[in-house]
Amino acid sequence: MTCFETNPQAQLLCLISLPNRQGGRWMDPFDTRPAPATMEVRLRALLSSMHSAILEIDTQGALVHANRAAQIMLPDLPATPAPPEWIHEFEEDHIFRDGHGAPMSSTEGPLLEALRTGESQRDWQFSIEFNNGRMLYLMGAAEPLFGADGRLSGVVCSYQDITELIGLQHALEEQLTETKSAAQELRLTHGELSRAHNLQAGFIANFSHDLRTPLSGVLGFADLLDISPHLDVEEKEFLQEIIDAGDSLRMMIDSVITYSNIISGTVRITSEWHDIDALVEKSSEAARKVCTRRGLEFHMEMVDAPEKMCIDEMRLQEVLEQLLDNAVKFTEKGHITLKVSSIADSVVFEISDTGPGISHEAEMRLYEPYSKALVKDGQLRRGVGLGLTLVKALCDLMHGKVDYSTSAQGTTFRVQFPLIYTPVLS
Repeated sequence: MTCFETNPQAQLLCLISLPNRQGGRWMDPFDTRPAPATMEVRLRALLSSMHSAILEIDTQGALVHANRAAQIMLPDLPATPAPPEWIHEFEEDHIFRDGHGAPMSSTEGPLLEALRTGESQRDWQFSIEFNNGRMLYLMGAAEPLFGADGRLSGVVCSYQDITELIGLQHALEEQLTETKSAAQELRLTHGELSRAHNLQAGFIANFSHDLRTPLSGVLGFADLLDISPHLDVEEKEFLQEIIDAGDSLRMMIDSVITYSNIISGTVRITSEWHDIDALVEKSSEAARKVCTRRGLEFHMEMVDAPEKMCIDEMRLQEVLEQLLDNAVKFTEKGHITLKVSSIADSVVFEISDTGPGISHEAEMRLYEPYSKALVKDGQLRRGVGLGLTLVKALCDLMHGKVDYSTSAQGTTFRVQFPLIYTPVLS
């Protein structure tokens, strides 16, 4: 007899050291850990935890399994297992429609289609209407199951609830339809406004031209009378009033015509070399005459100014005339100064006055069309309120810029233009 046979402790140690085999695997008899779940249990738990509805049928169409999400999403599903007739009974109480809203049979879905064809089904969109009127929109996908022998054994199908997504889609479509309708109305309104605007601009331009024609005759004959030696001093003064009023009216008519052309986009800007001294003399002629009659001093300063500049003479003259006219209108005593200087490759024109300055209220709408300032007695200043609007617009068209400074002692406007203006080719 061996020592092992007569020694119980050795026998016990031997039994402990030899693992037992249970369930196809060696188990330690002293291991207290729980046995792992089987594959089937794990799959069932996975299906139960999913938010997608999962249905499984066999080859006869019998309902084998429906997970928890399917029972919540489709509360009328029968208990599993259910015979093949379950699908027809379910259809009796529900209305099925395809992705376009057309009626369809319950047998046309991805579940039975995969069973018939043995092929995977993807992206089946359809809806189910319940008896209470609730609509459920689903996106389905089905996968056939094959046994070890390769034969079809059933189908598993998953359904995603896309009801909220479809609701958002419908809301977006409605919003898009409303937006398109509003855009169409806006285009029609814009077209009507454009036609009305063109008619207005055409009327203003034609009417202004018709006014300027007889005015030219009035001013022409007034100039002839002005050189007559047979007028006394009083008659000369009356005649000068006629000429001044005619010049003022001419400037207003020119302003309306220019503004009409600007808003219609028909202003043509040219560029040629011009003598700055001659241009300034011509632009300030009317203002100098008014200053002389009203007892105002008129100063002209040329500080390092170039002799010539390449610019649209008529448009620059219009800018200077408008600024000088404003300076004269708002100055009751003191002086008006026109200063010309240069900065780098630009020419600067400064028109200063000793008027009361610009009020804060007037500054808020300084460049707005048809805005006019009040005089002390509450009367509106003469003019049509387009002067500074035209100055700003013409400066922009000729690549210039305009700014100003104002105080109770007067106002200074500065316009700056390139020494050589190059028109933009359209």
